[in-house]
Parts: sequence; C-alpha cells; structure tokens
Amino acid sequence: MSVVGLVSFKVSEKLLDAQVSKSNIDTLEQIDKNISVLLDQVSAIVNIYNMNDELESMLTKTYSNIYDQLQDQAKVENSMLRYSFAFDWLNFQSFLIGQNGLIYTQNYQNNIVDPDRLLGYQWNDYLAKVPDRITWLSTHKSFLKNNEGVNVFTAAKLLQTANTNKSYGVFVLSVNENNLYNIYKNLLNNGKEIFILDSNLNIISHSNRERVGGKMEGEPYVQWLSDNDESYKISTINNEKYLTLYKKISRVDWYIVEKIPMSAIYKDIDVLKSKVFLIAFICVLLSLAAALFISRTIAMPLGKLSRRIQTYLLKGNSESIKSPSPVNEINLLTTEYDNMINKLDRTIGDLVKNQEEKRVAELQALQMQINPHFLYNTLNSIKCLVWVQKTHLIEPTINALVNLLEQTINRSDELISIQDEIDNIDHYIYIQQIRTSQTITMNYKIDEQLMPYKLPKLLLQPIIENAIFHGIEPNKTTGTISVYGSSYRGGIKIEIIDNGVGMSEEDIDRIFNETGNQSSSRFSGIGVRNVDERLKLNFGLQYGLTINSQPGMGTSVTLTLPKVQ
Repeated sequence: MSVVGLVSFKVSEKLLDAQVSKSNIDTLEQIDKNISVLLDQVSAIVNIYNMNDELESMLTKTYSNIYDQLQDQAKVENSMLRYSFAFDWLNFQSFLIGQNGLIYTQNYQNNIVDPDRLLGYQWNDYLAKVPDRITWLSTHKSFLKNNEGVNVFTAAKLLQTANTNKSYGVFVLSVNENNLYNIYKNLLNNGKEIFILDSNLNIISHSNRERVGGKMEGEPYVQWLSDNDESYKISTINNEKYLTLYKKISRVDWYIVEKIPMSAIYKDIDVLKSKVFLIAFICVLLSLAAALFISRTIAMPLGKLSRRIQTYLLKGNSESIKSPSPVNEINLLTTEYDNMINKLDRTIGDLVKNQEEKRVAELQALQMQINPHFLYNTLNSIKCLVWVQKTHLIEPTINALVNLLEQTINRSDELISIQDEIDNIDHYIYIQQIRTSQTITMNYKIDEQLMPYKLPKLLLQPIIENAIFHGIEPNKTTGTISVYGSSYRGGIKIEIIDNGVGMSEEDIDRIFNETGNQSSSRFSGIGVRNVDERLKLNFGLQYGLTINSQPGMGTSVTLTLPKVQ
C-alpha cells in the first residue's frame, strides 16, 4: 500500500505540475495582454507629443526676457496638463526637454523637477541610437523632488523634424510602477511571487515591493531567461522547491516571471499522503499480528516434520524423538532437500550414461551387422570372377576392396564426410562392374556446399548395393543410379533413384516389418533397415529412410539427416 501510494502520489504530482503550469501560463498570457494595453497607452501619449509640430518652435526658441519665457512655458505646460487629464486613469509624469535647455512639466500639485537627475541621463546621446523608436527605462525613482520615494518606469523619445530629422527636444514619460503592480496583485496568494524583469535582469516590478528597482542576481531562472527554451521549470532555491514560469512581453524586452512554492501546490496532496501513510502504518501493525499468528500455525507442523526427518536420519525410521536437540527446521529441510536433489541428479546422470552406452552398443551392433553383409557381397563378387575365369581382374578388384575397407571398416570415426562416402561408392561400383561386366552409370547431383557435412559411414553403400543386386541385375545388363543431395528444412535430404525393376507395396512393407522369408525376397531388407535404424539412433526419430517404388518403374530411396559439421 505504501509503494502504490508513493507511486500514485508521484504520478499525481507530475499531473498536477502540468495542470498548474498550464493554468498559470494562461494567467501570464493575460497579464501580458494587460501590460501590452498599458504600454499601448503610453506609446499613444508619446506619439501625440511626437506629432505635435507646434512644440518645435517652443523648444528651440531662445528668450531675451523672462516674461516671454514664462508665458510660453505656461502655454506648453497647460497643454501637457490637458493631455494628462485625457489619460487620468494612467498615473504618469511627463517632461519635455527643449533644445533651448528648458524643462517643461505638468504644472499642478506644485511638482518640482529635479533637473540634475533628469538631465543626468544625457538624453540626446542615449536616444540617438534609436531616434525613431521609443526607449524604455527600467524602474527608478521619480524625477520630481516631492515624489522621490515613488518608483516609476520611463518611456523616452527623441523629437525630430519631419523633413530633416533634426532633433529639437526630448519627451520623457514616467509611469508609476503601481500601474504594473495593480495588474497582477490580485493573483498573489499562497506564497506566490510575480515580478517583471528587463533583459539586463533589472527588476521593473515585483510583488515584494522592497525589491522594486533592484537587480535580480544569483537565482537559477536568470540563466533560463537567456536560454528561453521552455516556459516553466522546477528548481530548488534556499532548500525549497519552486515552480517557476516565465513569458516574454511582446511589446518590449521584458519578462514576466511567476514563482510558486511547490509546498503550496502539493498542500492538499500532502494531507492525503499523510492519511494514506497513517493507514499504511496501521495495516503494517495488523499485518505483523496476522503474520505472527500464521507463522505459528506454520511453524508447529514444520517443527513436527523436522523431528521426523531427524528421526529418519538417526534411526532409519519415522518414530518421533522424545527429546530432540535444538535445530533450525528450515536449515534441516533445506539440507535434506539439497541431498535429495543431488541424489536425483546422480541417478539421472547414471540413467543418461546407461542410455548413451546402450545407444553406442546398438550402433556398434548395427555396424557389425552391415560389415559382414557388405564383405559377403563383395567377396561373392570376387568368387564369381574365378567362376567365369576372369582371374586377371581379381587383383584390381581386391585393390579396390582394400581401399574401400581402409576408408570404412578400419576407420575409428563413426561419422565421415559426404565426399568420403561418395568415394567409397565409386570403389564399390568399380568392383561390381568388373564382376558383372555390366555398365552401371552413376550420376551425382549434390550441392557442393554439403560435401563437408558428416554422415555415418557405409550409409549410402547398402542402398546402392540393393539397387544393383535387386533392381538392375535381374533383367538388365546396364543401369543408371542417380544420387541427389540438397538442403531440406534445415537439414539434408539425399535421394537415390535407380531405373531397375522396382517393387510392390507388399515388398516395401516386408522390408520394414521384417515379415516373409528374407532369403528368398527379391530385395533383402537387412541393409535398408540398418540404414534407417542407424539414422534414428544417431540423430533422432524425426530422421530416417523412406522408399517409393512401383514394379517396372524403378525405385527411389530418400534419406533425411541433420547438418553435422
């Protein structure tokens, strides 16, 4: 329950992070829209002054007497006052700095300008970089002496003639920072912080009013704003986790940043988490009690079983021990179980060894069966040469027999390559052709890639022998035997086809079922059955030999065996 609860809370936290992030991103977008409206109003005021052609004469005019100067100054400042009334909802201060060195401002509430601070910005040089655009200054103290404690952000524009682009003054509009704060102050709750930074990380507005006009340094989102790769991140600041969201204001090079404590986001989940873990703790206590009860019900029968095992080990019977020595029941059962497994493994090993020895003995018996059968037929062929008085052929026949015996009977290898088996067949065919003076044509169509693979020795020779003695010799003086070899279902298929007299289905059944008088049978089955049994003993019951034949149509014998390297 604890693990499931922990995983569930982790998943819930991620989902909650995503939902809160999406919701607050929407909030930042709304703040952005409201700030853009505010900045549009500021831009509108700046543009009104920028397009006022009458100002040029006033700001460039030099005066010979103070009366004319004061009269014109009052005219300009009254005009500025009317503009301020038109935008009375926007708490701002406006200043005109003329080319003639005079400063004009809204002349109400006895506003007294601090000329040193206002002119200290060197406006002409500062604004000359972008003379056709409004330049925005970060939050600073007011230029008015009686409002020095008020924080304002400023928009400034170089005033130029329409035709010559010659500068004749500067218009400065300072907006009370409270205008920005009022946009987002109602969104502050649960320890949330919202602030606005410029590209130099100067704090233009901040929910913590003491930080307004300062600089943001040493916090991780400073780097995030420069990367600008995501709209939110989770970070640890002063050992507390925060969800930080940020958005660039479209109109100016400012950023809105919202920092929310994760503890406020997870407040409800933490309450639920405490309840779940309390329930889990109670369940653990109940489980311990149940485990104690159940373990005792298991331990008592286990103790009885261990005493019976001890009794069996000590006395060889199942009588109980009256005073058993202290013993670890689990260790005892484990030890005896291991002993039983070891005994079982030895028994299985002995059975496997016996079966393997039995298989080898059966293979040797089958090999001993095929060797006399092969020698009998070959020596009988040599005897026939004596009968027909072809003694000059006896020596080459015996030489061929010796080569054949060296490759088969005298070799200790149980398996030989397909190529070696083909060579043995060639020696055998030579002997039979000398004996009968018949022409026996051998055709080999075997994939060259199969030649290195192994098969039991004297596997194909009995099939060739039966094809000659029982297929070709009865009615013909010539014959053709074809041997085909190819890959088949991951193994090898070898097919031996002759054009002999063929046989019936009954003859094929007698070969495999060992019925009838084999000595009188036209097709002796000893070699065929021997080949089939050796294939099955060597490689498994899925391999072996099949015969397909019809009287007068020849015979096809197919062998299947695996690919053995």
